[in-house]
Amino acid sequence: MSEDRTVKAADPTSELRHRTANIFQLLGALARMRSQRAGDPEAARQLLWVADAIGSLGALERHRADGGVNFAAYLEEMAPVWRRRHGVRAAQVEVQARPVIVPDSMASTLALIAQELVGNALVHGFAADRPGRVLIRVADRTDGRTELAVLDDGIGLDPGGPAEDRFGLWIVRSLAAQVRGEFTLTDQNGVAAVLAFVPGAA
Repeated sequence: MSEDRTVKAADPTSELRHRTANIFQLLGALARMRSQRAGDPEAARQLLWVADAIGSLGALERHRADGGVNFAAYLEEMAPVWRRRHGVRAAQVEVQARPVIVPDSMASTLALIAQELVGNALVHGFAADRPGRVLIRVADRTDGRTELAVLDDGIGLDPGGPAEDRFGLWIVRSLAAQVRGEFTLTDQNGVAAVLAFVPGAA
């Protein structure tokens, strides 16, 4: 009796995603290594930001689906990662996201926006181990758009905050324009950062 030794061919799409994720991981590690050797504190901080951004983009590869990226699943994975990156012990990061497939043309931009908004909430809202909550929410709006919101009950906005805070918000607003989104920031019992967008409109 002959033994069936048929070998199933590897899925080329899955293999490509795996290779891409590995490349992102390597680039992130290199950026972190460079930050450790940077003599200037600001240069080190910027390199760490780049490393975190590369890591966030690499994670998208694990959540690709037909037509784009499962963005709710991506946020569920990244929420505890972002919390650990910023060393926040007392504040919790939660996700309430409806299932949404974001097209490749805007997934990377939304990932960077989420990273920046969550990082800002953790670093500036919960200093000195202040307890609290950061909520990442994805929901439908009555106007037909989708809403990505990062809400916190931290100390609120600091109008006289450092320049890097303003730079971070400039990045968010610039990225929001790339996906034709409307970004609003309000301060009431914490900070509400909200991006309204139409999936596929980029």
